[in-house]
Amino acid sequence: MIAVACDEDGVVALDVAESQRNDSPLAEAIRIEARDVVGVVVEALGDKQFDFDTVLDVVLDDLDALPVIPIRTNHRGTWPWDDVMRVIDKRRNRVERAFVEARQFRRFVTRYENIEDVYPGFASSFSDSSTSEYSLKLSTR
Repeated sequence: MIAVACDEDGVVALDVAESQRNDSPLAEAIRIEARDVVGVVVEALGDKQFDFDTVLDVVLDDLDALPVIPIRTNHRGTWPWDDVMRVIDKRRNRVERAFVEARQFRRFVTRYENIEDVYPGFASSFSDSSTSEYSLKLSTR
């Protein structure tokens, strides 16, 4: 599993974990690293796998940011999801497409659990130079 934090200029934090690990601890490590690099986080974009109360609480309380994370169908409770958040969420699609593009490279897909020390450099270089159309430039300001 890969968690990436980006700003307008590219990747600011990247963490790699084994695929059976839960997403919440990985999001915590990325949040700390991204906050140290960027400073002020305005929006935190994520997909449905980050729709946990612990992640939402961290984004709201610690970062004082707007969590733009779609609601899982089995999530207890409601979370406001308006048209503004829907427009912001469309930018997350660019990151998703970048990872789909990256999956065409076998090294990117198969090696991250085996060589964790080398993989973040490769993933960062992919995100910086893959294609300008699918660049990973969003989620913090």
